[in-house]
Amino acid sequence: MNNIKKASLLATVCVMLVPAVSFAAGASFRDVVKDARGNVVVSTNGNCVETQWESSSNQCGAKKHGVASRLSKEERTVYFDFNKSTLNAKEKAKLDEVSKIIVDSKEVASVDIVGYTDMIGKSSYNKKLSVKRAHTVKSFLAARGLKTKNVRVEGLGESNSVTKCDAKMDRKDLIACLAADRRVEIELNVKQ
Repeated sequence: MNNIKKASLLATVCVMLVPAVSFAAGASFRDVVKDARGNVVVSTNGNCVETQWESSSNQCGAKKHGVASRLSKEERTVYFDFNKSTLNAKEKAKLDEVSKIIVDSKEVASVDIVGYTDMIGKSSYNKKLSVKRAHTVKSFLAARGLKTKNVRVEGLGESNSVTKCDAKMDRKDLIACLAADRRVEIELNVKQ
């Protein structure tokens, strides 16, 4: 029993010392979480995702009070009808609002537009469809004043599914279940 108490006490002391060591080294900001492309991860509330450990640099300072804090991930996500790459009226209205904020912001350094599809169909077709969807969003934003020199477009096909649907479902039900996968996400990279 004494060994367990000693190990527990030692672990507690180590956990308490790590932030103190970081602070002593001159750190004043929390470190941030980045995705596979190196972009800072922003929560669905628009807040920067940070680790619990201190770091000497933080790439979220501008995001906390800037454009990303006003636009949630859902507000930056546009949905498409099954097997379509055209925008419906609801999504055009959403993009109108997003475009005003992005174009008026002096904080946005670049924009990544990433398209996705559901799992129905061949991978090669889905890849092309996801790229077409991303280009549709890019063109829409460009028509509203977004400078496209700092815009990156990517199509990832059926990867990064956000739904949990049984492929054995009736086709009509499966198409409805997979609606959230047919999307384009707009990622804002702010100036540091």
